[in-house]
Amino acid sequence: MGTHTRLSSFILVFLLATLPAGAQQALHYRVAVSRPASHLFEIDFDVPAADGCPDFAYAVWTPGGYTFHPHAEDVLDVTCTAPDGTPLEVSKADLNTWHVTCSAAGGYSAHIRLHALAPKTPYSADVEPGLMFANTVAILPYLPGRQDLAATLSIEPPSGWKLACSLPAGEQPGTFTAANWDALADATFAASPELTRKTFTSGTTTFTIAWTKQPAPDTDLDAITGAHRKLAAAAAKTFGGFPFSRYLFLYKVGPSGSHGGLEHSFSTAMGIPASAITTTQAFLNEMGLPAHEFVHAWNVKRARPRNLRPYDYAHMQPSSLLWVAEGWTSYYGPLLLTRAGVRTKEQLYATLSRRLRWHRRNPENRFVSLRQMSLDSWLDPSIPFFTFRSYYVKGSLSGLDLDLLIRASSAGRNSLDTIMRALVKDPKLLQHGYTEADLRFLAGQAAGRPMDTWFAKNVDQPGFIDLAPALASVGLRLVPDPNHPVSCFTGLKLAPTDQTKPGARIAWAEPGSPADEAGIGEGDIVLAVNGHAGDANSLSRELDRLNPGEPAVLSILRGNTLLRVTITPAQVQPLRCAAVIEEDPNATAAQVAARNAWLWKGTR
Repeated sequence: MGTHTRLSSFILVFLLATLPAGAQQALHYRVAVSRPASHLFEIDFDVPAADGCPDFAYAVWTPGGYTFHPHAEDVLDVTCTAPDGTPLEVSKADLNTWHVTCSAAGGYSAHIRLHALAPKTPYSADVEPGLMFANTVAILPYLPGRQDLAATLSIEPPSGWKLACSLPAGEQPGTFTAANWDALADATFAASPELTRKTFTSGTTTFTIAWTKQPAPDTDLDAITGAHRKLAAAAAKTFGGFPFSRYLFLYKVGPSGSHGGLEHSFSTAMGIPASAITTTQAFLNEMGLPAHEFVHAWNVKRARPRNLRPYDYAHMQPSSLLWVAEGWTSYYGPLLLTRAGVRTKEQLYATLSRRLRWHRRNPENRFVSLRQMSLDSWLDPSIPFFTFRSYYVKGSLSGLDLDLLIRASSAGRNSLDTIMRALVKDPKLLQHGYTEADLRFLAGQAAGRPMDTWFAKNVDQPGFIDLAPALASVGLRLVPDPNHPVSCFTGLKLAPTDQTKPGARIAWAEPGSPADEAGIGEGDIVLAVNGHAGDANSLSRELDRLNPGEPAVLSILRGNTLLRVTITPAQVQPLRCAAVIEEDPNATAAQVAARNAWLWKGTR
């Protein structure tokens, strides 16, 4: 019997002995890693005899991910035994469910080996030499139809490793408790020899920051902790207080290219490259990630669209409101950093300007509404300019637009903050989830007038958001982006070819565009524009310099055939030109005051 097995048996006996007589027995999970280089989690799962012989299953998606990822595909093997140690027959009932043939006494123990290798992301699970990490929903099975059962979790890292977990601690070291499956599935943990922690309090809430690798010696962890403290305080003031007494910022430090975050009710798991912990400033440059994920503690983990409450772990759950769940979260992340004083207002303007450029250069907005973008997040389309980030980017701009319009309409009395506070405070909306009708009502109530026209234009219909009127209300204006000048519209997006081929590959030709009408499209290779040859960057600049209405000749390679194609660029629409947000030097005192109130500059 191995060391972790002996410890697990002791913990299980202890927990069973402490249960009151007649109490419903909790499920017991044990997670261990004995050989990290194998990338395998070893999971023991005990069903008490009193609970009979239920099937167990793995979730087909990770809440917060909105993509189909059946975690059963990572299971290597399963063995089951009766409470007396007798081997039991176990078989697959379907792709994600296992059936156990129990003895007459009922109950069983399952031993599962699950492969986990995701070094660059925090979305699922990862086992490597020096690291064990998981979002629990990705590695633990559940009992369909019995998700109300309480559970205990024992995590057993290799000797000498340090552990951080977002669940409430149990009475024994390395054990944690969960009131039901939803609570257990909504957790994250990590262990490593170098795991480093810092803690702080804000109000009555205790926060822990954990890195899976030791930051460089000259990294000022106190300054980094201070930035998190300021972020937490700004979020609490914006949304009306903390809805939790504990919170874990968990940084999974990985190789170059590590990225992304996943929200939980009491934590967030985030992927950052090792280069981010080499200096204080390098880490502070990453603060946009924890800001976004932290907002999710209110927006999604508490305030949630109705069709995402409760979570259904066996089926996909499309929602037409991800433009709020993810988009408004993306809006609030950088705004809170500015309100907190972690970043300047100029940095906020730069972030919003980048998003506006991405929005205006994304053809998907011509064809798909915000609502449809959200609903289709589960799809993986072949259309090259369709991207899941559309509801993030356009959704964040919708939050900016609606926020400033409500502030202007209500003379500063209300804002998007007003709507968010209602979503996280109203017991009915918290219990059942909100609908678009609820949002329309709350927006109209906050603005003091119906906002149906705004929803029809910006949510119901495809198109590009016109931010100019809303920005003007706080003394901001849009000016042409000098770094991304465009004088015409061709509908072409060029991408590099492989190094053995000249020219640029056509990534897409927008339907109904001059390029489409000229008969060129995806897969064609542009060799020259009006005789000017080059790579994707230089050819893109040549296209941008063309004049509307003046025909241009493109040298096109299609297969082995060289073509000369004439294209007549169109006038670029104003809402598709890259623009920069800046302060208007002619802003009135009232506009400046409204801006200061929005950004909390000199007002709080």
